Amino acid sequence: MNRVMTYIDLLLFVVLIASGLYVVACRPWSVDQAAAAGLAGALFGGAALLLGNWINRANDRFKAAQEQADQIEKLKTLIAAELVDMSCGLMSAKQLVDATIITLRAGGPVSETLDMSLYRPRLMPFTDSIGPKLLALGKEAIDAIATLRSNLAVTRQSMDEVTAGARFGLLKATSLSNGLGHNMTIMAEVFTHIAPTRKLLLPDAEPELVTEVLKRAAQPILH
Repeated sequence: MNRVMTYIDLLLFVVLIASGLYVVACRPWSVDQAAAAGLAGALFGGAALLLGNWINRANDRFKAAQEQADQIEKLKTLIAAELVDMSCGLMSAKQLVDATIITLRAGGPVSETLDMSLYRPRLMPFTDSIGPKLLALGKEAIDAIATLRSNLAVTRQSMDEVTAGARFGLLKATSLSNGLGHNMTIMAEVFTHIAPTRKLLLPDAEPELVTEVLKRAAQPILH
């Protein structure tokens, strides 16, 4: 129905033009040439008005679509900036946990308690504050963001348990490492929908796609 209403002026334009041509060519109802020309002129005039209306509405729709596209791109840019900051935090946390795992496997001394408050996955205040505008990103992007948020919440809880005094042994460290790696894999998926060409500059390295950096950093450490 919406599609028909979008093109109703154009359809009526075609009908009036065809009717005007028919009147000029066939002169129905035995009208004389002058009357036929007058009727055709009126039909052509109405057709011109309808065509003008259709063009104006088409321009308005194009401008509205362009403005919405620009807003979505700006939204994605801001979300990507927040996600980059979170990505760096996740990688730092995984490096810490992986270093602990390596030390434990080698039989080295590691404290069974650890304050992980500085390594907790950061929140997403901007993304969380967007509200219904987030729907403009599309279903796949929304699903990926929702999955990321729920997994980050689980990781925060695990880190809070360690900070609160839970034994930080090999089992807990391995679980945390796997969880952080999973978070980064989901984060990479979010970037494929939000900012697939976004790059990250790491120390002593060339700029590289965030998705590739995250996928590499998410790999479990070798046994």
